[in-house]
Amino acid sequence: MDFDRDTVASAVVGTGGAWLLGSALVHAQSGKWNSAQIKGLAYAGAGFLMTAAAQRWLQHTGNRGIAISLMGTLFALRGMYLLLRERAAERARKPRPPE
Repeated sequence: MDFDRDTVASAVVGTGGAWLLGSALVHAQSGKWNSAQIKGLAYAGAGFLMTAAAQRWLQHTGNRGIAISLMGTLFALRGMYLLLRERAAERARKPRPPE
């Protein structure tokens, strides 16, 4: 296996996606996280995996590979947006200490 720049980048992004999906599964079973947080992790993980797969195996197909990579990017951004929105809502619920 040739360890060029594209292979390493694809491996890092794919590993991050798998970690996010695994975290979503583990946290869904633990019951500590709400559904919006789990959905955000799942979207982000699936998006990173789609992007890594498109870069690794569909790069030579042209427009199809680019479209799947962009869809993966949109999924990842959607997941991160859900996580940030839930974090902002959680911070708004907590009272701030007096300064």
